[in-house]
Amino acid sequence: MARGVRGRVGRWVSVFLGIVVRTLGAGALFWAIFPVWLSLFWSVQGYPPTLRDLPRWYMLGAFNIAPMAAMVLVSPVAVGAAYWAARLPARRVFRKPAVIAAMLYMFLTPPMAYALLLVYADMWQYRAWDMIIPTLVRAYLMLAPACGVVGGLIGWSFKQ
Repeated sequence: MARGVRGRVGRWVSVFLGIVVRTLGAGALFWAIFPVWLSLFWSVQGYPPTLRDLPRWYMLGAFNIAPMAAMVLVSPVAVGAAYWAARLPARRVFRKPAVIAAMLYMFLTPPMAYALLLVYADMWQYRAWDMIIPTLVRAYLMLAPACGVVGGLIGWSFKQ
């Protein structure tokens, strides 16, 4: 009896620690992957980055910390959904943890990061939707691919 209770408690503790580690790891992975995505993004646009751009992109500032904080805020939902998907039989593509986590991070992180930037800039109360929508679309173009890669890596870390 005691061994069964200890085993269940140990399992829940390991699940909780796994979620915490993956949540914090999502922010760190985003910080590592986002400048690489920016260099690809700007190269396709015709502006290849120089070696001076990379240290500037890796410096911590509002435009890096807001998406990293958004990744951490979205992580409990995305990691929980990926954990749930890992426990299901993986017959369909959309039940795989990597796909579910990638989709959730791609769709939830950019608006959360944009909202955090608006709060940081003390501009949230103005709600000028004619200015917010185009900027939010640009935020999706800039953040969603890197967030999807991070989500895919986080989801891939689950046993399938």
